[in-house]
Amino acid sequence: MFNLYKMLRYFLVPSLVLLVLINVNASSIVVDSMLTLEPIKSKNTLPKDTVWPKTQSIYFDDYSNMLGLFLYAKQKYSSFSILDIESGEAINYSPNKQLNMGFGFNYKWLGIGIAFNLGFVNNDDDLYGKTKRLDWQTNIYTNKAVFDFYLQNYRGHYVENPSEVFSGWKDGDAPYIRPDIASVSLGLSGMYVFNHKNFSYKAAFMQTAVQKKGAGSFILGASVFAKAVAGDSSVFPKGTDFDSLPPVVSHRAIYFGPKAAYAYNFIVAKHFFASVSFSMALEVGKVSNVLEDNTAYSSWNPIIHIQPRIAIGYNKPKWYAGFSAVSDSYLEASNVDNNLYDFSFRSGNFRIFAGMRFSWFSK
Repeated sequence: MFNLYKMLRYFLVPSLVLLVLINVNASSIVVDSMLTLEPIKSKNTLPKDTVWPKTQSIYFDDYSNMLGLFLYAKQKYSSFSILDIESGEAINYSPNKQLNMGFGFNYKWLGIGIAFNLGFVNNDDDLYGKTKRLDWQTNIYTNKAVFDFYLQNYRGHYVENPSEVFSGWKDGDAPYIRPDIASVSLGLSGMYVFNHKNFSYKAAFMQTAVQKKGAGSFILGASVFAKAVAGDSSVFPKGTDFDSLPPVVSHRAIYFGPKAAYAYNFIVAKHFFASVSFSMALEVGKVSNVLEDNTAYSSWNPIIHIQPRIAIGYNKPKWYAGFSAVSDSYLEASNVDNNLYDFSFRSGNFRIFAGMRFSWFSK
């Protein structure tokens, strides 16, 4: 069984300290990078309700001086799969998904969203089981860098692909539910945007800027993630082909390594945008398993880390709307227990939003 307290103690506290430092210095980062952009003309000649950028360039305008108010719907997720290497079949576990809706604001370097679990939307506990969750995901975008932080703890999962796991399963049968299985995901990554003078992550994912001309950038950084899964008994269901595999009760891993990406903001018909970012990295990880008889295995393995980041929408100086998604996938390329099975993990979120900018607090 994994020890959540130790993970939080040795991993979370240093990560939180780093995030605080990032937020404290965010405003200075914005100021430094904006010195390269051309300031606009005096706003005194503009109508009172006009929204104007803090700074302008050929490629994007910075509207972080405007108050942005938005409505949004967001779903976070954290799931895992186990691949039977010999048969090529996989079992996919997921917590009961939850769509939250709410509101928020962006002003200067600060952005806060408050979302609620609406009972009439998330009302399928009788079907997929009840999931207890703690899910804190933060994506921080500055002019020069992007940071991602994950703290996820889910208890209560179900099998997403029962027709591939249970012989004779058909549509309408009750899902296979494991209320005892818990999963933890804890991670931090940071990446530097080389072409930050022309390319803006903030325009696509925070809407505190407007990209006016298409531009892209190479991005370089590093990440460290810890993953853990545990159940009261083997995670492989009884009476299935997975029964031939060792009865794994808990699985733990920590991954780290450098990562590189390329991102591009496409602009169509002046205000429509599509932002695509993709990274694929080969990292290393310490992986360990514990079986039902308390036999333990551990080793260092290569890890494949894939991270797509996508945003599509419409962005004008006064209002904006769109969709964004960020995902992290980890595939353990070989397993510690005679290469009989591989674990893989997925974490991320997607968001639908619409908002407006106001000049109420601008000077």
